[in-house]
Amino acid sequence: MKQQESLLATMLYAWQLKTQNMLTVMLKSLVLGVFSAFFCGCATDVAKLEHFSKVYYMESAQKAHKIAQKLAKKDDLLWLIQAGVSGYVGETKDALEFLEKSERVFLKFEEEGILSTGLSQGGAVLVNDNVMAYRGNIYEGVLLNYYKALYNLSHTDLEGARVEFNRANDRQRRAKEYYAKQIQQSLQEEQDRYDKSKAKGNIGIQESQIDNILTQRYTNLANFRAFDGFINPNISYVSGLFFLLSGDSKGIDYLKEAYGMTNLAIIASDMEYFSQASSVAESYTWILLEEGRQMHKSEISFSLPFITSNGLHHFGVALPQLEAGRSFTQHYRLDSGEQFEEILNTDAIIATEFEKQIKTIATRAIISATIKLATQIGLSSALESAGSGLGLIGSLAGSIYSMSTTSADLRIASVFPHKILLTKIKHTQERTINVLADSGVLTSLHFSECEANKPIDNNHSKTNKHTLCLGQNSIIYLRHTPAKTYYKQIW
Repeated sequence: MKQQESLLATMLYAWQLKTQNMLTVMLKSLVLGVFSAFFCGCATDVAKLEHFSKVYYMESAQKAHKIAQKLAKKDDLLWLIQAGVSGYVGETKDALEFLEKSERVFLKFEEEGILSTGLSQGGAVLVNDNVMAYRGNIYEGVLLNYYKALYNLSHTDLEGARVEFNRANDRQRRAKEYYAKQIQQSLQEEQDRYDKSKAKGNIGIQESQIDNILTQRYTNLANFRAFDGFINPNISYVSGLFFLLSGDSKGIDYLKEAYGMTNLAIIASDMEYFSQASSVAESYTWILLEEGRQMHKSEISFSLPFITSNGLHHFGVALPQLEAGRSFTQHYRLDSGEQFEEILNTDAIIATEFEKQIKTIATRAIISATIKLATQIGLSSALESAGSGLGLIGSLAGSIYSMSTTSADLRIASVFPHKILLTKIKHTQERTINVLADSGVLTSLHFSECEANKPIDNNHSKTNKHTLCLGQNSIIYLRHTPAKTYYKQIW
C-alpha cells in the first residue's frame, strides 16, 4: 500500500512537469506502477486470513496460533486478536500474553476513536481503507475481556476473572453512547477532508445520496440483527453464573438480563436454583459449547463513468458487506437426554455494530472516490495544457489508478464462533455422559465420587474422556471445529 500512496504523489507531481518528453516518461512509469500496485495490493491480507482460518478450523488451533504469532509482531490488532483467542483455545503458554496485548492496543484505538481515520492516516484513505490500521470493534474488545476471564478461571485466578467479567460488561454497556459520539465525529472528519480537497465546489456530495446507496445495498442487515443494543447475552449469562457460584448475589441480575434477551428455559431454571441454593443440595455441570465460524465480509462495488473534454474518468466505490456465519454441525445433544439451547448467534452482535459503522465507511469511500475523480480531472487538464493529446493519456492513467485502488476493507477476525450453545447436567450418580454431534462423540464426561474440593485438572487426555466430581458444581468449555473439539474445565 505504500506503493499506492507514492503513486498518488507521483500523479500530483506530474502537474508540475513542463515538457512532453518528461511527461511521457512519467506516464509510462505511472502506468507500470499502477499495475504493480494492483497486483501487489491489499488482497494479500484476506488471503492470509483465509489461510489462517483453514489451519485453525481444519488442522489445529496451535498451528494457527503460530501463524498469527508472526503476523502480530508489529502490534497489528487483528492478528493480536487471532493469536490471543487461538492461543486460548489451543492452550498455548503465551495465550494470556497475547490477549492482554490485544486489549492494550484495542484500548488505544477505543480512546482515539474506532471509526476515526486519525490525523496520521488522513491521506491514506485516498487509496482505500485497507491502508489504515485495523482498529477493531467493540464486540471484539468485549470478547477479549471474556476470554481473559475464562483463561483466568481455568487457571483458578478468581480475582482476575472477576475483573475481566466486570470490564466486559462495562464495555458493552458503554457501546451505544460510544458510537453515538463516534459517528458524529467521524462524519465531521470526512466532511472536513472533502471541504479541503480539490473536489470541493466541483463535485457535489449530498447526504441523501449516501443514504440511498446504503438503503439499496444493505437490505440484508435486518436479517442478521436479532436484538437492539450491544449486549451479548452469553457475556451476561456466564458473568452471572460466575458471580453466583462465587457467592456474589449481583450475579442474579446478569442472569435476569440474559433471560430477558433469550427467554431460555435453562436460564429460568438457574435463576430458580440460585434463589434457593442455600436450602438445596443439588449440584450441576454447565456446558458452554462454541461451534462454527463467525460471519465474514465480502465486497460490493459499483463504478460510474465520468466524461470530460479531456477523456473518460473513473468513479468507483467498493464497500464491505456481511456474509452469514457458518455451522459445521447442525445438531448437538447429550446421550443422557439433555438438549443444547442456543444462547447466542454471533451474527447478531456483529451485524448490530456493523450497522452503526457502515454510514461512516460508505461516506469515507464515496469521498475518497470523489477526491480521486477530482485528481484525475486535474491531472488530465494539466497534461492537456502541457501538450495536445496528453490529457487523454492522463485520464487513462488516472482511471487505471482509481480502479486499482478501489477496494473494500474485508478484514475481520475469524476465530470467534458462529453460535454458543448451553446445557447443564444434574449430578445424580456415577456415570459417563457423551456429548454428541452429527459426526459422533465430541467428548466424554465421567462423573464419579472424589475428594472434596478436588482442584481442576485440565490435562487433555488423548482419549478425550474427562473426569468430573459428583457434588461439586462445574463449568465446562468446549470449542468444536471440524478438526477437533477443545475441552477446558473453567470451574
